[in-house]
Amino acid sequence: MGHGHVGALASAGELMRKTLAVIVASSAVWLNSIDLAGADTFAVEAFNYPPNYALSTDPDDIRQLTDGILAPFPIWTSKQTVGWAAFTPIAIRLRVPKGEANHPMQAGTIRVHSAKGLGAGVDIPRHIDVYTQGPSGQFQLVGSADPNSEALADKHSHWLAIPVSAATDMLVVVLHAAGDYVFLDELEWSSTGSGKIPTAAPLTDVNTLIEDSTRRTRDALNRTVEAEVGRTAISLEASAMHAWLEDPWGTIDPKSARKQVSVALPALHILGYASEHESLCLGMVAGKDASRSGLRPTVTGIPPDAIRLFEVRPVLAANGQRVYDPLVPLGMNERIALRPGEPVYLWLDVNLAALGPGKHRWALHVEGGGRTISIDGTAMVMGYDGANLKPLNAINWAYLSDLPILRQRDAAIRDLAAHGINTFVAHPGDIPGLTLDGRWDAEQGARLAHTIALAKQGGTLLLYLGWAANKNPVGYLPAHDAIDPAASHRLLRWVEALDTYLTTQGLSREQWALYPVDEPNLPGLRLLHVVADAVKRRHPTIQIYANLSAFADPAVRTSDLEDVRPLVDYWQPSLAVVRGPLGSWFTMLQRDWWLYSNPKSPAKLASPLHDFRLLAWWAWHYGAKGIGFWSYSDTNGSSAWDDLDSRRPDWAVVYEAQNGIVSSRRWEAFREGLEDYALLAVLRATRERVQQIGKSNFDQWSTADIESVRQALLRDPSLPPSTRPASP
Repeated sequence: MGHGHVGALASAGELMRKTLAVIVASSAVWLNSIDLAGADTFAVEAFNYPPNYALSTDPDDIRQLTDGILAPFPIWTSKQTVGWAAFTPIAIRLRVPKGEANHPMQAGTIRVHSAKGLGAGVDIPRHIDVYTQGPSGQFQLVGSADPNSEALADKHSHWLAIPVSAATDMLVVVLHAAGDYVFLDELEWSSTGSGKIPTAAPLTDVNTLIEDSTRRTRDALNRTVEAEVGRTAISLEASAMHAWLEDPWGTIDPKSARKQVSVALPALHILGYASEHESLCLGMVAGKDASRSGLRPTVTGIPPDAIRLFEVRPVLAANGQRVYDPLVPLGMNERIALRPGEPVYLWLDVNLAALGPGKHRWALHVEGGGRTISIDGTAMVMGYDGANLKPLNAINWAYLSDLPILRQRDAAIRDLAAHGINTFVAHPGDIPGLTLDGRWDAEQGARLAHTIALAKQGGTLLLYLGWAANKNPVGYLPAHDAIDPAASHRLLRWVEALDTYLTTQGLSREQWALYPVDEPNLPGLRLLHVVADAVKRRHPTIQIYANLSAFADPAVRTSDLEDVRPLVDYWQPSLAVVRGPLGSWFTMLQRDWWLYSNPKSPAKLASPLHDFRLLAWWAWHYGAKGIGFWSYSDTNGSSAWDDLDSRRPDWAVVYEAQNGIVSSRRWEAFREGLEDYALLAVLRATRERVQQIGKSNFDQWSTADIESVRQALLRDPSLPPSTRPASP
């Protein structure tokens, strides 16, 4: 699951291994601490989380921020730099030189040296708070800054200054990342005279300090967003109400609504086949009359079970942008709240299976402020049932131990099935005996049984072991490239116990595979090789899964793949790998293979069209038989609604709710892609239709391009008919 941008980046696989290691602000502790008590010097004493960026991390990190040495740009490639990947906020405890005996409290300035390299996904911190510890041991906010990245040159390093109103001999600097990374190579303190501690309520400890700083960061971002919303509001008459078609899979930008209000809305047309869903999105804006009552949408002309209505809600992404992503269900007679002149967005999910083949007429009505607008619609359902085609293998690492699923497990399982997921991954924490010590934890076995139950419904179970070349229970070390006989014996004994357990649970060997190493680099692939070889020598029918990331370091070569090829049953390289030098190796495999792709962070900003729907089109293009992405439910143990309440942004495509699972535009786009594949794969004319668009790369495609191909294929006379009767 790789998604890195700078050198040896943190992969989604790394994030996977840490999914249950919930590190949030409330669990902050000082790490890498050194004792400088009594030292009259400016120095770093501790971090709340150790620097973890591979190219810059070394044992001297705690000293390098105050050694007076600046690294050359790009600073993240230097060992003189201190860097964090996929962790925010960062808290740094500093020892400040004591003031004069009669003025122990000082005012001054903290200067932070950071860097900006947008092409590499690197930016300066978005927000910085400074706290001092008073005589009582409690903390007070004494300085803040919101650096303006837009005003600073790209591909350069920059000093960021934070005035400090008062400092004892201890300061805590809290930095919030603007993206995936925080890179610093120097901190400086300069005193400007005596200071005075503010009178605000003190904070008791580092945990509440970080919580306070996170709240302040979130509030600042929300104020910025609200100000922008107010500036873009449209001036309308009190009784006015307008609606327009919005691209369901494009960027929803309220600023574009101004040019839509004078355009007459055409009829709502749907064209699809008998076993798929189709989505429509409408933007709506109204004056103060409707704003007092809200908007109530209703549909007539088609059965209630054939259509669902949602409001597309805005959420705040980790980078401070507002994005329209969650699809909140609208109940019977429920109204959409709105403010005068500010757009809201209605989502319609039409289940064509509930309509059946034929032409259907329907209408959408929107009532508000005593006025109703009605929009005619048609649905043409073609006589083809894509469900007859063997579906793509679909995987999104939906761990049943993730909080969104734990809270609504049954709803999540139904949701996964409804969106075509048929390949499930068991988390290492739910697999008994992974230490190979002969013990079998019954509680882990019970948790594993829940995931097994999903695979028994017709899917595949992947048992993710979470091993790495430098951390595994078989004693493998890259220098040895082998495991000793005793370790091999322990491995086989465990595999046989696992095989027996899965059999008793009703799962045949054809329905599961071992997944020893995530996104293996070269040492990881060699570990996979020796483990798979040991297992298959004794049990050749036990299957092995391997995913390959383009960002694995050191990189894997074709010859390395050839060495392990006879041992791997399921290959799933990333789309970046398939589009790179190793791509032809996979496209020429004499067996089915899958691909996956992950959006950049923050994932809420990912393109529903390019990062999710078109993934199935890439699979069709390259001949892959499966697709996947990270992740269905990864929030690092926090809320999917809040990108700032955990150490990193959320990757989930669903949101938790009291009464079920809230979908997203990204998640619906993935399902639509699977449904597209069922059409693409069945017709010989598909490639010709794709080529007619005249764009050689799906990265260049729009929703209109997809619909152009789909409409041509749906009207192709060779499209196999459905066995279901047409509607009257």
